[in-house]
Amino acid sequence: MVRRLQLLQRRLCEMASDVGSLTDPEIVAVSEEADRLIVQLQRLRKEEAEYRRLAELSKLAGLTVPQLSEEVG
Repeated sequence: MVRRLQLLQRRLCEMASDVGSLTDPEIVAVSEEADRLIVQLQRLRKEEAEYRRLAELSKLAGLTVPQLSEEVG
């Protein structure tokens, strides 16, 4: 996903240089695709951080992550 985002960013820069207008429909479409990937990556990173936080709490409490999730939920 990160690699795909990097490719899209490079493509956007090249397209912007060639076309000269950031409002060109093709540039807008690529930009929107990049935005969707950014949101997906942020969600994944947030979920990973939450899982790590729960794992750390579970170690402290002597519970497994699913047990802790049930306690918190």
